[in-house]
Amino acid sequence: MFGTVKVLGPGCPRCQETKRLVMNALSELQLIAEVQEVKDPKEIARHGVLFTPAVIINNEIVSQGKIPNYEEVKKWFLERVSI
Repeated sequence: MFGTVKVLGPGCPRCQETKRLVMNALSELQLIAEVQEVKDPKEIARHGVLFTPAVIINNEIVSQGKIPNYEEVKKWFLERVSI
């Protein structure tokens, strides 16, 4: 199991696209992770996120305020995979 990935945002199209990129990257890299959507504004704020969409991998904010590109998303996972 890779860990936990959280996609934070109100569920807007930008947030949905970010989640799609995360899911596709995990699939391509054959990684299993618990993917959570966090839509509650208070919960988003508790994570220290100011702008959405945001992505948190294993409690580390890796992106916020933009839709990341696919290669960037894959790089996040590859940098965190323990070999």
